[in-house]
Amino acid sequence: MRTNIALFGGIGAFVLLVAVIYAFITLNWATVGSGQELGIEWVGFICLLLTAGLGFMLWWYLRSTAKHQPEVMDADNPEGEIHQMTGNYGEFTPWSWWPLGLGGALAFMFFGFAVDWWVFMFSLIPILFFISGWVLENNRGHYRH
Repeated sequence: MRTNIALFGGIGAFVLLVAVIYAFITLNWATVGSGQELGIEWVGFICLLLTAGLGFMLWWYLRSTAKHQPEVMDADNPEGEIHQMTGNYGEFTPWSWWPLGLGGALAFMFFGFAVDWWVFMFSLIPILFFISGWVLENNRGHYRH
């Protein structure tokens, strides 16, 4: 866990340094004395800042959750076996067709972005149908709780 914390903190600091250097290099120095607005290439600078923010966000999350984890996790044990890392990965419904239908409905929605707004609005009906079916799938039948 400490390796991941250091890794993402280092990525965030490195990309923040690269963003500052990038802003300095892309600064349009020709406009400084002419009274025009000072120009920076904003798209790359903002994307680098957002990437640094993502690194720092992951660093903060891992650092704050490391307090509740054991000192040495199963994955950090070089002598450990794969079966020692087993745990609760959640409840999954096998043979579910709802995600496939939702994927098709979302593809239809993105097709609507390209074609026209009415196709997008029409795609919301199957999207709501498949989302509600997927959420309520475990409420009845063979897999109910």
